Amino acid sequence: MNAWSDNDRDNMGPPVTRAASANSIPPLKNGSDLRESGYLIDVGSRTARFRRKHKNKMLYLLSFILLFLLLSIAIAMAVLYVKQKNKKPIPLCLSKECLRSAANLALSMDPNAHPCEDFYQYVCGNWAKEHPRPDAFQSFDWFREKQSKVYATVRDFLNKNITNQPLPVKQAKDLYTACMDTETLNKRGLKPILKQLELLGLPAYPTYINVTDDTDYAAYDFDWLEAVIKIKVQLGMDVLIGFDIFTDPKNSSIYKLVMGSPETTNPFPSMRNGKKRHIGRRSLVKEKIEQYKNDNLYDILDDTNGAKGFKSAENKDDEEKITHIYKLFYAELIKLFVVEAAPKSYNLTELYLDQNIFLAANDYYNFSNDMYELEADNDTSSEDDEYLNIPEYTVYEIQAHTDMIVKDNNGTAIPIWKRYVEGVFNTSDVKLNFNTDKILVSDPDLMYMSLMAAYLSKASPVLIELYVWIKVVEVMAAHTTTELRILFQRSYEALQSRDSYTPSRTHQCVSAVNEMLGLAVSYAIADARFFYNTKPKIELMLNELKNALAHLVGQARWLDDDTKLATYQKIIQMKTLIGFPDWLLNAEKLEEYYQGIEVNPKTHLENLINIIQVKIKKALNKFRIGNNGSWATDPIEVNAYHTFQENTITVPLVMLQYPFFDLGLDSLNYGSLGTILGHEITHGFDNFGRLFDKNGNLLPWWTNETINSFVNKTQCFVDQYSSYIVPELGEHVDGKKTLGENIADNGGLREALAALREHLRKKGPEQKLPGFEHLSSEQLFFLSFGNLWCGTSTKETLKSDLSDEHSPQIFRARGALQNNNDFAKTWKCPTGSPMNPSKKCIIF
Repeated sequence: MNAWSDNDRDNMGPPVTRAASANSIPPLKNGSDLRESGYLIDVGSRTARFRRKHKNKMLYLLSFILLFLLLSIAIAMAVLYVKQKNKKPIPLCLSKECLRSAANLALSMDPNAHPCEDFYQYVCGNWAKEHPRPDAFQSFDWFREKQSKVYATVRDFLNKNITNQPLPVKQAKDLYTACMDTETLNKRGLKPILKQLELLGLPAYPTYINVTDDTDYAAYDFDWLEAVIKIKVQLGMDVLIGFDIFTDPKNSSIYKLVMGSPETTNPFPSMRNGKKRHIGRRSLVKEKIEQYKNDNLYDILDDTNGAKGFKSAENKDDEEKITHIYKLFYAELIKLFVVEAAPKSYNLTELYLDQNIFLAANDYYNFSNDMYELEADNDTSSEDDEYLNIPEYTVYEIQAHTDMIVKDNNGTAIPIWKRYVEGVFNTSDVKLNFNTDKILVSDPDLMYMSLMAAYLSKASPVLIELYVWIKVVEVMAAHTTTELRILFQRSYEALQSRDSYTPSRTHQCVSAVNEMLGLAVSYAIADARFFYNTKPKIELMLNELKNALAHLVGQARWLDDDTKLATYQKIIQMKTLIGFPDWLLNAEKLEEYYQGIEVNPKTHLENLINIIQVKIKKALNKFRIGNNGSWATDPIEVNAYHTFQENTITVPLVMLQYPFFDLGLDSLNYGSLGTILGHEITHGFDNFGRLFDKNGNLLPWWTNETINSFVNKTQCFVDQYSSYIVPELGEHVDGKKTLGENIADNGGLREALAALREHLRKKGPEQKLPGFEHLSSEQLFFLSFGNLWCGTSTKETLKSDLSDEHSPQIFRARGALQNNNDFAKTWKCPTGSPMNPSKKCIIF
């Protein structure tokens, strides 16, 4: 029979066929034969049987394990498949905003630099190559590049037909037209200035020159006080006396009169690309700077001639060189007016006239130095806390103190202060009560006012007139003829360097229009869609930043509970002004705002003066009106501001655009604009902001214990930033002077990162940036922050930057990142590496 039948079962192989002899019985064989033939199998030992049995079990076990692994892999693959099927991959952001941001970052970066060694070089190493500095700028960065583009936009608009626009917008165009009409400016010559001098009661040229050689100096009299009053009212300019209406430091809801040393020394538009500072003005803390020496000479235009007269000073010592340049400038300025206005029949020889003029320039320069020394000697370097108690006086009390100082210096006292304040307010609708309306005067300012009065009481009237005359003519002259603008330009270049440049005439005129009629220009470029598109995003960002600061304050162990509570309250009450005023797009409101202004497309200087006069009158009329807060700047200024006395953040419209916002990804927006806004928020709690409470009042609201802890922590920042050296100059940053801004930079970065994390936690992961898919959102955040401070500068600008309250931009980026633990973790920087020092400075 067959051993394996295939009936009704699977056939395991072909059937076996026996040979024909298979039916016969084979002969018996011995054991060996049987074994050799395969019929017998050796009987094994017990060990052999065990091995056989164990081998079978191992096979079963291995089979089971293999089956289990296969099953596990199958299950895992099934789970992953389901997850992958349900989970969408994070897509690339391919919007034009993302592509633009990606291209900018990629082109600006130096891939050969290591982020943990020099993050600024890593992010900005190629920025200067991709953004060449225009000749008109001695320093160039994102802020200046944006401002240039804004000016270009305004220029294009002002060159269009705008007949259907509101009156102020048309006036802005006329103001621009008058500024650009250099042919008319040259044709009118010095007549606009001469007319204004007559209205001010000043001569066409200084009496000091004595052109007719018949002036009796001993009998000459000059009412300097009357002239100074008229100059303030008609030009809005401080000469000898500084006067302002300012928010009461201790009650921000009302205004106070303020007097002291001159502060508004040039009310006209700047004709150069100067830096704008934060508007968080230190109340009555007068920052005495050499305005009378520098500011006015910087307001100059293009140079088309040589600088023969100034080049003679190039080989002199620096101090002697500067003195020579100034004296020569003032001599040439005076001579232009003498030649224009002096009687043609005067008997003086050209040589004698030139000698008189240069002697006048020399005496003016010495007089100016004396005035500057009076201001500088009475400046203060005291700590901010001392300004918590600023004295206030009646005009009679100020006069009594002044008279005492004048007599002590053997001078003759005259009534000054009541007559001055009364004369200024005569142009307004306000009536003063000199018994109750007190004036805020800091101790240094009171000393200046008294010593100034003593100095003038003994000075020659003709010399005082010379001083006042040059001060006034200097600020007006830059806005007239090409000849005068060239004089300014040559002087500026001689004082600065041969690689200094001046903006184009177009740029200057757009800047002037923006400065004088900023809201009118803003009306033309503002869009109503802003209110429901961009503004809600910024409001959300600001709220997240405030919440982030509140959280950081809660973690700060050096703040006691009372101070923390007060800090929370100040954060809650901090107001924000975003984009532009809500009423701006209302044509009637705009016309009401600029009511009284007159502009003629043929009279540039008169246009500026008229606008200034309207603004001065409005400022005087608001004295009795409560302070409801106001915009710190125009919507088209590239900056952001913290106003201490109003506890308000102002974010102009142009800051809410590329390259600060609208960057495509939240990580980029928060790394740029978010850190800027965080900076401004932190200003409310820095070394000066901490003096102002939630209502913007200059009142103590920190406990003494907290103040001591704060001071100890700030020393870390002072030491850190003082260690930074500008390689091109070999000079250190002033860590104490820049302390407030450095604290704001550090706090703003930490707040913005915390706000971004919370934002993404609610919103979910953001898209990837093309070309940067390998980077996380936090890494992109830090890239955006570093890129914000990319820029290039000349040595002269770097030198100037070291005297500013802000650190040079490279150190603004480096300092904040070195103090940030999250930066080190995100970029995996080892402890002790340049960007991750073991010692970090942290306040908030």
